[in-house]
Amino acid sequence: MKTTPLFIHQIQQGNPRAFEELFDTYWEDLVNYGYKLLEDRQASEDIVQELFLEIWDKHENFHITNSLDVFLFSCIKKKILRIFRDQGIRKKHIESLYRLTSKSESPIKELLHDELMGSIIKTLGHLPNKEKEVYILHEIQGYSVKEISNIFTVSEQTVRNQIASASKKIGSAVIKLLIP
Repeated sequence: MKTTPLFIHQIQQGNPRAFEELFDTYWEDLVNYGYKLLEDRQASEDIVQELFLEIWDKHENFHITNSLDVFLFSCIKKKILRIFRDQGIRKKHIESLYRLTSKSESPIKELLHDELMGSIIKTLGHLPNKEKEVYILHEIQGYSVKEISNIFTVSEQTVRNQIASASKKIGSAVIKLLIP
């Protein structure tokens, strides 16, 4: 694969042959990488297709500071982490709704539950992105500290620190709600 400055420049200029070579060279490897993380071939293909569409649509701004491999695989990893984050939050909402509708609870319990969930979701929205992604992967998706450290290529201690920090912030928000 030509990852020379000339090749990158050809992509920036919108050269269809250079883009086609990029696509043909990386398509299968990126889809397989995505499939290993998602365990869903179609979703993986959709993510890779989305990445190539973004590159084509923004080819004038296509700048690589490290290797092309690292850039492309990092983009796929970030897209998958966003999916995990979004699915985790959605899953929590569905589970909460199911619990609320499956039990006949008093209106006070329902109100308290709704306020708690709202407070947690609001706090999640204010967390730094990495911290939020780590917390969701661990607490909602059930990933182990080791698995998360492998996904983000950081130390296990860094993951533990991010989980502890997010848990502390969420805990504080819940306590403020319960003890005004």
